[in-house]
Amino acid sequence: MTRIVVVMAMVLTLGAIDARAQSLGSFKGYLTAHVGAIEGQDLTSARINGGASVSVQEASGWGAEFDFGRALDASAGRQLLDINTYLVNASWIRPIGLVRPFGIVGAGIVQIDGCDGCNRPARTYDLGMSAGGGAYLALHDMAAVRADVRYFFTSADHPDLRRPDNFGFFRISVGVTFMWDASP
Repeated sequence: MTRIVVVMAMVLTLGAIDARAQSLGSFKGYLTAHVGAIEGQDLTSARINGGASVSVQEASGWGAEFDFGRALDASAGRQLLDINTYLVNASWIRPIGLVRPFGIVGAGIVQIDGCDGCNRPARTYDLGMSAGGGAYLALHDMAAVRADVRYFFTSADHPDLRRPDNFGFFRISVGVTFMWDASP
């Protein structure tokens, strides 16, 4: 065991390179208020969904986004569900141009408040995943309109609540975006 530790230390030491100070480049921020609809897969009717997201992107276009969405009284069979999504996404947005396509993939919490005839309301917090894309239409250096489609999925099983297992749905939305530049 000691030999392995010594050999690993030697390999790491021999493989070390000069440490150089790295400077952070510029960043672009996107704050979006969005409205749209959730529908498909386990939902039996479309419902209005509202929310917001904030994204910070490097000059290369890669970055991270926090996205929140909320829909009330979505029908899934006989149940009415209130669905909240809180997800952190890896994202890429084309950094320049009038039209800026983007893609996202991430994970977080999907909170579902359900009621089956309101005899037994229940609240669950499940690991959720999302993937999607869309485009920003830059109106100015500080304003844009965003349109996107995302798929949300949670693989949780709750047979005692009589809600769909492996719950999934689509969100189609448009939003108004405030953009800003930041340099460290």
